[in-house]
Amino acid sequence: MVRCVIVFTLGCGLIAGVAPGFSPAPSAVLPGFSPARAAIKRASRLGGAGLKPGATAATSALAGVTNSGEQANSWKLATSDTEIALAVVDGWPVVQTLRSATIRRNWLATPLRESLMKSVAVDGSPRDLDWMFVGGGLDSKGEELHLHYRNDSPKLSIDSVWRARPGRGPVEHWLTLTNESGRTVTVTRQGSLDLTNLAVPAVAAAQAWWINRGGSNASQEGGTFTAAIDADFDQILVSDPVGGSAPVPWMAIQIGESEGLYVGWEFSGIGTIHAKTDSTAPTRLELQMGLAPDFKTDVPAGATFLAPAAFVGCYKGDVDDGSYTLHRFILEKLLPPLPQGQPFPTLAYNLYLDKGGNKAHESDVLSSAAFCKSLGFETFVPDAMWFPSDGDWRWDPARFPRGGAPIVQYTHENGMKLGLWVAWTHGGDSLDPGAMNIFHHPDWSLDKLPPDWKPRDINWSTLIDVGFDPARDWAERLLEKIVTDNHLDYLKHDYTPVATHCVQTNHRHHYGVDVSYWSTLGYYRIMEDLKERFPQLALEGCSGGGHLKDFGYIKHVHYIATTDTLSALPDRQSFYDSTYAFPPAVLMAYTYENFYNHDADRPRPFFWRSAMMGAWQIDPTHTASWTPEDIAGAKRATEMYKSWVRPILADVEVHHILPRPDGFHWDGMFYWSPSLKRGTLYIFRPNNDQTTQRIRLKGLEHQARYHLRSEDGSLAEQTRGGQDLMSGGLLLKLPEKFSSDLIYVELAK
Repeated sequence: MVRCVIVFTLGCGLIAGVAPGFSPAPSAVLPGFSPARAAIKRASRLGGAGLKPGATAATSALAGVTNSGEQANSWKLATSDTEIALAVVDGWPVVQTLRSATIRRNWLATPLRESLMKSVAVDGSPRDLDWMFVGGGLDSKGEELHLHYRNDSPKLSIDSVWRARPGRGPVEHWLTLTNESGRTVTVTRQGSLDLTNLAVPAVAAAQAWWINRGGSNASQEGGTFTAAIDADFDQILVSDPVGGSAPVPWMAIQIGESEGLYVGWEFSGIGTIHAKTDSTAPTRLELQMGLAPDFKTDVPAGATFLAPAAFVGCYKGDVDDGSYTLHRFILEKLLPPLPQGQPFPTLAYNLYLDKGGNKAHESDVLSSAAFCKSLGFETFVPDAMWFPSDGDWRWDPARFPRGGAPIVQYTHENGMKLGLWVAWTHGGDSLDPGAMNIFHHPDWSLDKLPPDWKPRDINWSTLIDVGFDPARDWAERLLEKIVTDNHLDYLKHDYTPVATHCVQTNHRHHYGVDVSYWSTLGYYRIMEDLKERFPQLALEGCSGGGHLKDFGYIKHVHYIATTDTLSALPDRQSFYDSTYAFPPAVLMAYTYENFYNHDADRPRPFFWRSAMMGAWQIDPTHTASWTPEDIAGAKRATEMYKSWVRPILADVEVHHILPRPDGFHWDGMFYWSPSLKRGTLYIFRPNNDQTTQRIRLKGLEHQARYHLRSEDGSLAEQTRGGQDLMSGGLLLKLPEKFSSDLIYVELAK
């Protein structure tokens, strides 16, 4: 028995308008539910318009009436992987079946009755709720089931939505509560998805899996964890958007190597996943996802409260097999539309410490852009070095007297994309009219600042609350100006757009526990507006590295900075952990050469390959000291990334074939593209005296033949059978410490 409690955040939401990703067919649109971004804008306004009193799912096209005029009382929803069936039993909807589309074993030991909010407060007085089921029905596509409930005193309604979209992945669920009472109501916890009495088969050992974000440093804050599901199993994950060691809001329940179930949560605020054993002989499991137990917030009259979407997916195989179905769901359903004309992932070149850092002048930046071009990188990103002071987001007039125009012109004329780093929630003391002077807007700040406060190069502590309408509106105007003035193709933000505490009393939060909810909604609205205004803009989410790493976040950015220690070992550890939940193409890994470790982090293939397992953003520290061999090696790395690695990332199956990297034992991962019928074995020999290692591959066809070759010669070119490669494996030789190789594997013709 292993018992663990990990910090990770799931938030809950109070919004007026639309559920995350809610995009119903026209016939299924509820009054006040706009499938467009405008609904989120309305939702984030104080007292914003929600569902109007009396306009509910029961009176809409979703009332669930059949062609014969009879009320439907059973429904089925399915993705390619997961099936659920619901029916009305004794006047109340229940989930009767939850199963894998291939194994078809029902995970539910008994029908699952939906759990709704137990109580609210009106004028400070608690009121118990007595819900009545009104009706339900599918949308015109047969992908969304809306179930409608009402409570008479106070007058409230709930719409519970189940969605199964075509293709790979899980089934989603969220709820909205509309306040029709005519008075402000204080709502309490409403779970996003509560699964009870799950049947855990006794055919093999059952384990729970979860991962930590590894935000600041994956070596210290990351990790992949398992716990046996036994009589004492009781796991609480608390998701925290400012916690580098917080878990990702994801958990898998693995049964031997034959099947499993995973859950996750699509929000960036604070909340919990609670998994525990209810009984043994036979084993029964409970999984609850959503708001923190002590959550509460105010819902004005006519507004709608959202319990954000959660999901559950069933799969056949091991944890990696389950992760692949989730990867497909993220890339095909959650990820914002990709900018046309930009490769994905882009090869980005970051300028922060090199060329003088924040002392660099125009000529230095242009020289860096030229070096970026010569190496074969595609997007040039000046980082926290181009502005006069934090919060003053213009090119430093002392160092860039012509502004950013020469840099914009050079990058675009040379076929590159231009990005900028902007920590737009930071305040400072600049007197420029366009700057965020925190003393001019003291009520926007999360904290009360002392009069003698002095700014730093980066003001990590002077943050504004974008859950507050004036602060959010300012941020929207600022970002539109920055993108427009600089003709940006790429925008990177940093720590932190989502607040978890705030001392102000005039903001939308009122209880402390709802700060992150409102802040998350404000942040989402900014990103939705930005993407609608600039559809060709690529968005990178960096929040002190990977502090923000969740399934709501990836709906609003194209890349997540995976860790903030830009070194070989943390990069590989972060890929190892994070690819259990996220596809590697969305995980942005950085490289600082010769900064943390002068053995592993030399500008050589071992270092570059540690970041090339996903989206790679090189971040040179001192290119003046690079040798011709270093430059040639970096050029070869970009060539190989474009021709071989990047195409595979589009639909890659990730196989964790060796234990998590530790800086001593050999480590590696195997990537395989089902569509291209080719893959890459990444193999690393760190500080280890062992010159050879046997590697067994996974995910190949037993009867097929495969052609293998290596980039650096650790393996002679050969053709082998799939069964042999998975059972006997490959014997690889790396003669030096801190060496690596790439083994190219293709289905033999």
